Amino acid sequence: MSSRAASKPLRSVLAENVRRARDERGWSQEFLAERAGLTQVYISQIETSKTAASVDTIEKLAAGFDVNAGDLLICT
Repeated sequence: MSSRAASKPLRSVLAENVRRARDERGWSQEFLAERAGLTQVYISQIETSKTAASVDTIEKLAAGFDVNAGDLLICT
């Protein structure tokens, strides 16, 4: 494991990746929430690291983005 990956909380990695993926697509939080079957408030909490997403939520986000769930957890 790299020192960078060890020093960054996974919650922060997920937050950054969700925000980046959403921004790259030009999607609003509301649009992602609809695609993923979540609420806009919950998307906001994930993107600001205010809540820890469950494995089920990460799978829903990945399905919403049409990516593998692991892609949302990769430290870049």
